Amino acid sequence: MTRHGKKLFGLCSKMLSPLVSPICSNSLSSSEAASVIHCQRFSESMIDRSLQSAAEIITKWSIESLAYAEVTSMFNQSKEEGLRFIRCVNELQKVMYLLASEKLEYSQSLMQIAMKRLQVEFYRILSVKREPLDVESSLDRVLVADLRAIAECMISSGYTKECAEIYGNVRKSVVDEAIYRLGIVKISSQIRKMDSEAVDFRIKKWLESVNAAITTIFNAERELCDFVFAISESVSESCFTKACKDGAMLLFAFPEVILKSKKSQKNVFYLLDMFTAIIENWQRIESIFSFESTEVIRSQAIASLSVLTGSISTMLSDYESFVQNDSSNSLSVDGGIHTLALQSMDCLSLLAEYREILNIIFSWWPPPWKSSLPADSCSNTPDSDGSPVSSVSSYMERIIFILLCKLDSKARQCDDISLSYLFLANNIRFIVWQVQSSKLHHLLGDEWIAKHKAKGKQYIDNYERLAWGKVISTLPENPMAALTTAEVAEVYDNFSSSFKEAYQKQRSSIIPDPKLRFEILAIAKSWLPMYREFYHAHRFPTEPNSLPNKHNPDG
Repeated sequence: MTRHGKKLFGLCSKMLSPLVSPICSNSLSSSEAASVIHCQRFSESMIDRSLQSAAEIITKWSIESLAYAEVTSMFNQSKEEGLRFIRCVNELQKVMYLLASEKLEYSQSLMQIAMKRLQVEFYRILSVKREPLDVESSLDRVLVADLRAIAECMISSGYTKECAEIYGNVRKSVVDEAIYRLGIVKISSQIRKMDSEAVDFRIKKWLESVNAAITTIFNAERELCDFVFAISESVSESCFTKACKDGAMLLFAFPEVILKSKKSQKNVFYLLDMFTAIIENWQRIESIFSFESTEVIRSQAIASLSVLTGSISTMLSDYESFVQNDSSNSLSVDGGIHTLALQSMDCLSLLAEYREILNIIFSWWPPPWKSSLPADSCSNTPDSDGSPVSSVSSYMERIIFILLCKLDSKARQCDDISLSYLFLANNIRFIVWQVQSSKLHHLLGDEWIAKHKAKGKQYIDNYERLAWGKVISTLPENPMAALTTAEVAEVYDNFSSSFKEAYQKQRSSIIPDPKLRFEILAIAKSWLPMYREFYHAHRFPTEPNSLPNKHNPDG
């Protein structure tokens, strides 16, 4: 076979094979056109048979047909029937440009009938399931495969616009409905009328739904579009954007709407949770909305991250002022843990759970407190190189430093100095315990803990000296020394009065920490061996007028 003959044979094979994409006639050269004419005459009977076969099945499933069209889906009735219809339409499209004018007009009318039928089938299949479709699911795969076959047939036949319009409209309604079922609704125009509880509820619903919206709805829609419209990336982009743009914009605009409203909740943990929900899904967001037409969605997500970052940073700075300016009552008579310490450490312990998120926020929005601590207070911070981790650690250390200073000023207002030291010991032990038992430990480090444990020990020593020092000082240095009866009586009287005074002051004290309570009890009893030794060395005579045995340390 000559080179020209081989080329002609290959050209005829391409035109007549129902499994190969069509060749555009306007792309042929004059010599090739002549070859086509020769081939057309040679295989006219074959073309007629293809046209007749296509006409039979297309007219059978015409939407004007009362036999099947209005009541039955050909894909539901018979999978093979639906695929046969697709094959016939593809074959018709391949041979249309080889037909004479009278046959071409007929084939074009057949193609219009076929496309109307496929539009109906496409719509029916899309409308069967009003929820996200999973291309990997065995239950959805056959439904999805039919969609792909119809879409490829319609697009290759020049009905791209009709196919995309049906798909976009149906799937948009499915996505919008799924978003609504998750509780994500437009509130920008309503938020002024909503009370704080209603706003609170909407924030919680958004937090509960955002992961499902991204992974279950939008990710599934992207995979579905990519599969159904594998033949055309531009059609896939157009259909996905039409289906998902409004729902995605509603989802990612929510944090910005909340923060711009006058009734936004001043709860830093809600804001941190919203920031976390977006930032932890960021790679998936970029992958799902990677089209140029979906750049506006990515921009909206970034805008919400930006306003969240600024608001969180501002609120953390404001919290420092809140601790500094606390005007709650000073310590109570029991010397227990102050409410400010309880609230502050609970807050910082929870914030420490977000330390990785705070690292990101501080890297985007450098905090104003970065270098505002006294020189010696940051010496024990694990990282001191100005990194975000260091900024988070510095923030935590600074708040605790301010808290301790505030507690110290409250302690000075106490009339009983010993009770003020017990108050400080109680509070610093509580603060250290909170640090050790939370993620604050990783931010502040062992050296910080050891330093503040030592401070707590100093407070306890001062408490011992001031609370029980007078009691101990009433006993002679040498309990066995010879004393007159009057001197012995004076020792007992002094001891008894000082002990009663100390006991009355300390009896109402509260010591929540069981270890500290044991240490304080040991301090209170430190004088007992010395007193017992004195008692046994200087027993009173047992006359009626003598002192009673209430001084007996063994009684």
